[in-house]
Amino acid sequence: MKKRAGKRRKKSILIAAGTVLVIILTAAGYQKINRELPPAVVEAAQIGEWLEYRDGVMVSLDSFRFLTGDEQEKLYQETGFETIYETKLLEVTLTLENTAAESRQVAMSDLYAEGIGISNGINKNIADASEGRYSSNMQELQPGEKKQVCYPYEILKNQVSGKEWAEITEREFWLTFSSYPVKKKFLL
Repeated sequence: MKKRAGKRRKKSILIAAGTVLVIILTAAGYQKINRELPPAVVEAAQIGEWLEYRDGVMVSLDSFRFLTGDEQEKLYQETGFETIYETKLLEVTLTLENTAAESRQVAMSDLYAEGIGISNGINKNIADASEGRYSSNMQELQPGEKKQVCYPYEILKNQVSGKEWAEITEREFWLTFSSYPVKKKFLL
C-alpha cells in the first residue's frame, strides 16, 4: 500500500512539474516574440482625410451610416438575400485616387469594418446583387483618376450580447485595411 501511495505521489509531482515547465516555456516564448516584433504603429484618419491604400492609390472616407430597418428590408428583398441572424447594414462611401503614373487594379476586399469583438468584410452577396447601388470589389483606376465607391458591411446580432445589440448603431467602429507593421484605419 505504501508503494502505491508513493508512486501516485511521484506521478502527481511529475505532472505538476511538467505543467509548471510548460507554463514557463510558453511565457518565455511570448516575451521573446513581443521583444522581436514591436506593436503596430497606428495611422488613423477621419472623414475627409487621406491614407495610402496601396502603392500610389489613396483613399478617403466620405461618409458612413447604418441603413434604416425599412431601407435594409427593401434592399434584402431587391437582392434576394436572406439572413439567418438579425443584422444591421453599415454603408460606407469612400473616394479612391490613383496618384501613380500608370493604371492600377485595386482589390477592395481588404477593407474591414471593425469594432470591439467585431470584424466583417464587404458583404459580397449584397454588393454583387445590388444592381449598381454598391461598387465592385475590384476597381481599376487610370492615372490621376478619382472614383467614389460604396460598400455594405453586415453586422450580425450574434456577434454581441443582447444589451450591446440594442445600442449597436451608437457603438464605435473603424474601417481597417492594414494591420501590421502599420495599422491603417478610418474612424467611423
